[in-house]
Amino acid sequence: MNFNSFKLELFYLRKTIFQYGSFFKYLKSRSAAKKILKQDKVLEKEINNNELSIHILCGKDHLVMLLWSLKSFYEVMTEIGELFIHNDGTLGSREQKILKKFFPNCCIVGQNEVLKSNDFNKFNLIKIFRKKQKYFLLKKLVDPYFVSTKKFHLIVDSDLLWFKGPIEIEQEIRSAGRNSLMMQGVGVNKKFNVHFKNNETLDNSLAVLNSGIVFYNKDNFELTKLEEYFERLDESYKLNSHFIEQAGYAYCLKNLKALDEKKYTIENVVNQQTVARHYTSPKRALFYIEGITKIKNKKL
Repeated sequence: MNFNSFKLELFYLRKTIFQYGSFFKYLKSRSAAKKILKQDKVLEKEINNNELSIHILCGKDHLVMLLWSLKSFYEVMTEIGELFIHNDGTLGSREQKILKKFFPNCCIVGQNEVLKSNDFNKFNLIKIFRKKQKYFLLKKLVDPYFVSTKKFHLIVDSDLLWFKGPIEIEQEIRSAGRNSLMMQGVGVNKKFNVHFKNNETLDNSLAVLNSGIVFYNKDNFELTKLEEYFERLDESYKLNSHFIEQAGYAYCLKNLKALDEKKYTIENVVNQQTVARHYTSPKRALFYIEGITKIKNKKL
């Protein structure tokens, strides 16, 4: 565990004590969650939609979380496409072997795989930004489009847990996929918005969207708009690196609709309406305290 990971873990522990009052439950649940590594059961399902690809960015520290996330995803999803697991640069041979054990047909995408795409190399500004280390989250925005030739792309985060079938997403997949879909976030202010040059910011209606779940037809992904987005971006504003990929999706996707935040939620406790909850970093401890407990007990 590196220093940054250690600091983050201390942050989670403080939250379990002072905010959630579930310190021992967190430790117990997190320890129990690791037992999934010892299981031999394949978690993936057979592909039944050859027009769909599913993309998830993952690193070494989030391996156990990813396994639980995809386990819950496959338990409720009926439209199954090819799985692409994007290596953030920290997945070594051990982690990749584990992933192949649970998802034998997945494609593990190296962090430089996108450079092999002739189409990618045609867009110089996109290429320049994608190669900048400070914008590592662009692997989640840029790479799926160029790595997969599938018509429909579904991007999901490794800190999501799924509790019911995502009917709204599957309806788009089964239809022509006219609409692009994104989760909604937790609100927006000046601090948590992408900043452009000339003291401009992303429109608030787009800034509230969250990239925990993104669905699009490739025809709705406008590369010229993405280049325009990078051209406008104020690189002197350091916090842009935290929101660059989700704001990029919101900026360049056509026919974009927000998923119902009561069903696809960040803030709300899991209940009968919940399809998926995104346990973002400030709420990461709840992934174990609430999420996995409900997945295991089926008490929704």
